[in-house]
Amino acid sequence: MSNEPSRAYITKKILQRRYGRLLKWRKPVVHNIRGPFHPDVFDGFAFDVALSIRVCEETLQDLTDEEFFERFDLRGEVSNETHILSERLTLAELKAVFQQEPVWFAGGFGVEGREADVQHWARMQRWSLDEAVALSIGYEPYGDLLDGADGMPVQNDVLAYYYKRRALIEDNFDWGGEASPRKNCVSDVVRWFDQVVLDVPQQLLAAADKYHALGIGKKSKLGCSSSADDKPLDPRERSTMLKMIIALAMKGYGYDPSAERSPTPTEIESEMNLLGLGINLDTIRKHLRSGATLLDDEVFDNVRPSERIKKE
Repeated sequence: MSNEPSRAYITKKILQRRYGRLLKWRKPVVHNIRGPFHPDVFDGFAFDVALSIRVCEETLQDLTDEEFFERFDLRGEVSNETHILSERLTLAELKAVFQQEPVWFAGGFGVEGREADVQHWARMQRWSLDEAVALSIGYEPYGDLLDGADGMPVQNDVLAYYYKRRALIEDNFDWGGEASPRKNCVSDVVRWFDQVVLDVPQQLLAAADKYHALGIGKKSKLGCSSSADDKPLDPRERSTMLKMIIALAMKGYGYDPSAERSPTPTEIESEMNLLGLGINLDTIRKHLRSGATLLDDEVFDNVRPSERIKKE
């Protein structure tokens, strides 16, 4: 009778015991919303985790059946005292790797899956300071952002942006003290957001306006209609838009995202101006860079930009 099924089962238990949730860990998708933007901040950790799991699997595969079953029990735990020390060292090494996991906001606050439920929060009557800061940036409030984040990798400018935003909102309202914190009226906070033209999600302003009759929607600077097509893009729609932009730039203009300098942004700017659709050159460059971050490494390595499509 083959031992393969039971060996595969035990191997699965070993990996679960050693890696836990990191077996299902995937590199977060970071969108450029507001504040610093570092989409590659998780690359190193993603590589380390994948490499560690692969090495572990290959090491287990290299054991003979006799060595494997002599070392591990059905729960994936070391059953032989002579191997307990080596297993402890293995777990200690893995723990050191896991401690290098960046916090979720390490590369910026526009992390896919962390978006604020603005419809829910706009229906509230009062917000705490932590809630107001989180919603003003665009992520779902999870209590104090820094709880449990001590010593975990995060870009300094991301933290600086958070502290600056928090200090600004804290200074303009009475939030009470640590012993007796208080909340402030949503209508007051949102009116202040609008009054000082703070860079906050437009969806938040619109939802708060709807539920609290603030009247701020009547002051739209762009004169946009309220049709469904004019609603701000959610992160998934924005990701789709950026994919279209980078595909058209590469295959239509011969844009090379890896080039230090490219004439493509200037060409696009010129043609947009000819159509009466002027867009700032820096904005074009920003969207091209954001689109390039969505390319898979394999695609990026194998798909080269085409020559520009010739005009008739």
